[in-house]
Amino acid sequence: MEQTQFENVSFSVPDVLSRIRSYQKEVRDIVNANYVDFVPINTHGVLDDMKSLELEIKDLLASTGQLTADKSSAASNDLRNYQRDLEECVRGYKIARKLQSIIDLFESLNLTSNGYEKTAHILSKIKSLLDELEDPVLAELHCLHSFIVRYETEYEALINDLNGKFNELVQLQHRSFQNTKSVTIRINRDENLLHQVVVTLLKTQHNFHTVCQFLLENVFAPVIVKPISMICDETSNEQSVLIQLSYQLAVAEELRPGYKSVLSNLMQIFYNLSNINIVVSDDEYLFKVLAKQMKKEMCTMLIERCLELDIPGTIEGMKESSMVNDLCEFNAFLNNSNFVDGENDHLLEEYANSIETIHQKKLCDNVLDTAIEIMKRESHEMVLIEDHEYQFVGSSKAQLSSCMVTRTAVELKKFLDKVLAEAFAHGDAASRFIKTIATILERYMVDVPMANEKLLFKIPQQSALFRNDCTYLNYWLQKNDGKLNDHGSFANICEALKACGEDIFQQQLNSQRTQMMQALEGFKLSINLLELGTEQQRAIRQCIRQLELLKNVWQTVLPDPVYKQSLSGLIDQFLREVMKRIQSLEDITTAIGNGLVLLIDIMTETLPNLFKEPNEIHQLVKQWTKLLQLRQILCGSLVQITELWAEGKGPLTLCFSAEEVKHMNLC
Repeated sequence: MEQTQFENVSFSVPDVLSRIRSYQKEVRDIVNANYVDFVPINTHGVLDDMKSLELEIKDLLASTGQLTADKSSAASNDLRNYQRDLEECVRGYKIARKLQSIIDLFESLNLTSNGYEKTAHILSKIKSLLDELEDPVLAELHCLHSFIVRYETEYEALINDLNGKFNELVQLQHRSFQNTKSVTIRINRDENLLHQVVVTLLKTQHNFHTVCQFLLENVFAPVIVKPISMICDETSNEQSVLIQLSYQLAVAEELRPGYKSVLSNLMQIFYNLSNINIVVSDDEYLFKVLAKQMKKEMCTMLIERCLELDIPGTIEGMKESSMVNDLCEFNAFLNNSNFVDGENDHLLEEYANSIETIHQKKLCDNVLDTAIEIMKRESHEMVLIEDHEYQFVGSSKAQLSSCMVTRTAVELKKFLDKVLAEAFAHGDAASRFIKTIATILERYMVDVPMANEKLLFKIPQQSALFRNDCTYLNYWLQKNDGKLNDHGSFANICEALKACGEDIFQQQLNSQRTQMMQALEGFKLSINLLELGTEQQRAIRQCIRQLELLKNVWQTVLPDPVYKQSLSGLIDQFLREVMKRIQSLEDITTAIGNGLVLLIDIMTETLPNLFKEPNEIHQLVKQWTKLLQLRQILCGSLVQITELWAEGKGPLTLCFSAEEVKHMNLC
């Protein structure tokens, strides 16, 4: 049986080889004859015969594989020779068949019945055959280069034809004038042709980048940020759909359109653009291709340049706003229109969910801005604050006192009351409101002193008012401590407010002390003086005048305890300095003594009137008793002074030592 099979193989192999060589020659002749100028030729018969030969080769190879290896060496050698010849010829056959297949595909390109999709499909098959160079001999064939050149030529022609046809079907035009711009989109209603063109372009991996850029720059960006005039017409022309826009090139910010108008215009544009949203498959649409390139940029632009600016900054505005629902509906519209990219399809919905938080932040920012605007008002108007509205930190009931504060402080306090009420009316935003109140008060301690620096340090009334304002706001914090006790930062702010006002007022007091000391430079006493001149009197009167001016601006402004404490401190220092200079004199003459008594009389007549109750000066001014005793010493006789001293037991001992009395040796 095996001998018979071997004889059959011996007979069949030469015949098959002969037929392969015949086909190779025929293919070679076809290539040489036709692939200089690519003359069309019918090769279907050759391909059919080659397919038949291929089947015979497979059967023959199967037969040789079944022969056993224990035959005579001569027969085995013949068999191996036949196999080598067969393998070589099969290799040549495959090359010939590949070339013939490429030729046949090129020929089919010339058929007039080909549409765009079929042409693209044929070119795709040619590209696959040209890329599959499994035999290195193919790369060395001269005709293969000709095939590649022709493929590239045909492919480029197809792409150019598709682009040209798409531009005919979807006309994108814009025209700029001096101040305006006009944009026109005209979509042909030939759905079949548009489908062929778009599907073929998508299959050739066309990215429609030009379309995306046109829509972003000339349509979506202006619609989002500018007022536009728009016409969308699907009915008047049976052959096309029209979208037409016109808008100003430069537009003021206050003319920016509201978000409702923007969303409405975008939906209308997308609705009309859906005429080009060709469906390629269940999962592939033209809109999807466009979305992958521009959805993120468009949505980001919509958020940053429209929605964010329109989020209400007031509680009433947010209650009336339907932005969250409107934005969710718009996002659903885009997704239902297949304008999806798989990555940013929930971007607008996520932003819609964050609108409440953004509103709260914006609201608090507006609250802070309003508070700062109140702080910066130049308010010279004073408002009387009754004792039940204001008290000193740590004071007793007996120390309650009315005072004056600025209109600005009253308005700020009312504003803080309103903010605090809103905080507890909207629990979800309470924490943010409370933090904003803390920020307002922190800014108050910085912004107001900076904005009014010259007034606070140069005008006594202003520093007194600022001190009252700070204490007034400090009292407001203490009064609302129960509402703010969960926020530890207010304890520090409360102390800082008090300290801020006191520091400014203390600097004013220091400035007044400095002025007083400068005025007393004219109160010069020396042993060389025969009598006091006008210079000493002028110095004393200047200091008294300074204190009287402070009374005029402070007595009705400061709380009574603060006024008494502040002015008595200045008087005390004034008297101490005057008496120090008098006591430094030795051997005071009668003339000098009489002059000093006159000056002391001026002080005792005027200084008590700096207080509502003149007699209070005895308790408020520590040096007052000493001044009165000094007068007694200056105008008294030696006997009178001795009686007042009473061997160290008299009233003079309360304020003077024996050395001080002896030092003022009255002549």
